[in-house]
Amino acid sequence: MARTRHLFPGGNTAAGFVGFFESLRGKARRTVILKGGPGVGKSTLMGKVGKHYERLGLETDYYHCSGDPDSLDAVAVPSLGFLILDGTAPHIVDPALPGARDGILNLGVCLDEEQLDRQGQEIAALNRGIAGCYAQAYRYLRAALSVRQDAAAVYDAALPEKEKRALQRELTALLLSSALTAEESGEASGRRVYLPAFWRAENEVALRIRELMCAIRPDKFAGAVRAVSSFEKRRGIQFSENQRRAIVQ
Repeated sequence: MARTRHLFPGGNTAAGFVGFFESLRGKARRTVILKGGPGVGKSTLMGKVGKHYERLGLETDYYHCSGDPDSLDAVAVPSLGFLILDGTAPHIVDPALPGARDGILNLGVCLDEEQLDRQGQEIAALNRGIAGCYAQAYRYLRAALSVRQDAAAVYDAALPEKEKRALQRELTALLLSSALTAEESGEASGRRVYLPAFWRAENEVALRIRELMCAIRPDKFAGAVRAVSSFEKRRGIQFSENQRRAIVQ
């Protein structure tokens, strides 16, 4: 049975979206870049291409969307040097060597332009709502980073230097163990290494962002800032500015 891997070529972080789509093209001898709006079938086509190569017994890598893990951003077949990917925003990709190595497949021809024109205002409103949900999600991620940094500072101050070194050795051993999903061929040089734990963690982030985008955004309740200040006084703590914004907005 052919080996398959499920990975993320980018992620939603406290610094916003961070992608490594250009690095996917490093060893590809042939790249097909898909263009077209949402819903034209880019992810569906890539999934069918991946299944085709799986049936041929070839190792296949599936790269999932960080905002919707059920959707695909790219599929690669390393043994053939073949890559097919979504070249639309927020990870716009254009051919480096048009025709010689890279090609464009325009799925925009599948759009029902008359129907979309009739619903243009509704679509624009939905796009604004999606942008607002992403902004909110990034505020949550920045707040979570602030909490993590606070915790890391406390642990760093409390952990003796000897135990820090022991923990570093333990983590290094874990990273070099069979938990790695890198290629057994020894050709990992110049390619990114992925851990199953990283996949699971990023998958959880993607699922939570999708939940936020599907949820009804609650109105800010009256006195939110005052309530947060009161809570800080009672607990004897102080939120960072990012944490405060994530709570009250």
